[in-house]
Amino acid sequence: MGYGANFKKILDEKGITIKELSRKTGIAATTLYSIVQRDTSVRYDSALKIAGILDIPVNAICKDNPYDDVESLPELKPALGATDAKAKQSYISFRTSEIIKKFDYRELPMIDQLIANLYVLDDRARKDLFNYVKTLKDNYSEPSRVEDLKNIKYKL
Repeated sequence: MGYGANFKKILDEKGITIKELSRKTGIAATTLYSIVQRDTSVRYDSALKIAGILDIPVNAICKDNPYDDVESLPELKPALGATDAKAKQSYISFRTSEIIKKFDYRELPMIDQLIANLYVLDDRARKDLFNYVKTLKDNYSEPSRVEDLKNIKYKL
């Protein structure tokens, strides 16, 4: 029995319809029906919502936690004799600034708010957010934007 079949069995045991679960989770009913019909795994972020509503373990309806596969960020080392402040400015100028330039002008307040919100989070919340964003990136990346980023190099 696959994840979709197990998911359907759990719904039947709990006496909850797909439409009802869709209303409670905000996940489209068509998505939930597709999981059952194709007997596939539930996407992890959706599985977290569903597991909370159904009071079941997440791994009953989806593959292993994708957050165990976190990409490591480059280790930043200032150039010989450079201060951390100088290295930070260089990174912002040559990498971060170039990425921000890719956004539409009207999106800049949203980017500013995103950075400000990230700043106030504690370390655990930051790690959780990075992992969640990685999952989104793995599932929803725009190929042309991925190619754009390949042209922006780390110049430290």
